[in-house]
Amino acid sequence: MTKPHQTYLDTRPIPPEYLTSSAELRYTLIDTLQTLLQQTNHTLITPPKITPDPETFLNSLKTNPNIYQAPLSRQFAADLPPDIQQTTLKDEPQDWYIKTADFGDECDRPLQHRDGEYTQLLEDLAVYHQILQNHCDRIIVLRPHNYGGYDVLLNSAMRCLGYSPAQFNYITIQPIKLYAFHKPSQQLHTIPDLQPNELIQTIGMNALRWYSLSTPLTEPAPINISTAGQPTAADSLHRIQTTHAHCCALLQRATQQGIINTKNPSETPSLSPSSNLTDTLIHQIQSTPQILEQSANQLAPHLLCHHLEALSETCQLWFETLTLDAETYILLVKIKQVFFEIVQNILKVKITEPTSVP
Repeated sequence: MTKPHQTYLDTRPIPPEYLTSSAELRYTLIDTLQTLLQQTNHTLITPPKITPDPETFLNSLKTNPNIYQAPLSRQFAADLPPDIQQTTLKDEPQDWYIKTADFGDECDRPLQHRDGEYTQLLEDLAVYHQILQNHCDRIIVLRPHNYGGYDVLLNSAMRCLGYSPAQFNYITIQPIKLYAFHKPSQQLHTIPDLQPNELIQTIGMNALRWYSLSTPLTEPAPINISTAGQPTAADSLHRIQTTHAHCCALLQRATQQGIINTKNPSETPSLSPSSNLTDTLIHQIQSTPQILEQSANQLAPHLLCHHLEALSETCQLWFETLTLDAETYILLVKIKQVFFEIVQNILKVKITEPTSVP
């Protein structure tokens, strides 16, 4: 068995009274990431509070090839004569820089100013470095969208220190972008932000969670409030809920007809005669653990949403052709388990079983 990853999930809580716009609502849904990590090969830890010693830490970095001291950063020096730092600026006080520009940042960043003052970047690096060295294998930092920009800087700086994206991720959760259908123009238009309670009342918490999580966290999440959560075939959440309800209804019907599970539910059903739809469905079910692990490693709950959409599409075609028997009963149970585990337990979108068989 693979050793669990010791993971530190660093989040910044937002009290409800501080929620002033619907754009901030998306960040409050990161509990899904915590659940996803806990249900895969990750053990979440809380390291002890660390008080950084920037002087000691900077001294330990001075032999790192990605750290240098100069009166100008490389970006400014490149626009001046090559010997500028050895002639005109040779007696100028020097800053300590880190080569973040080599790892995607706009320019190199200072760690210590020429007057001796340490930067916030150096203090943050000192804390995260110590946590990774002494307490865990991976740090995931999640912040609201108004922290934008610092994610690139800090990720680049940690790469300079030799940490990979698999060891350190600083992510700012991008906001919700609202749209609505404008009847006079028959077009979809962006609309002004709504108060959080108003948005929830308009589309419901289920639709808010689904559409917020079905887009990569590093991209704005578009929500069409004219259609989100509506019981139409065009709504992806409705299709997912319909598939789950249809599966539950078929299981109820099988029970009423006296069809029972004659095999161990943990076994993969081997249906005979086989069909392309059945083979596809079995493959999609079997791939679910890998999708879960990939989603956790990449911090990408949208992969789960896409997986459910593909599974739902196959199910709807399979429902039209299946014959209720003990073999299909096993497959229906597995489908229901996948939907319930991902939709309700991880994404935390509520689904209910039908009260009667259609």
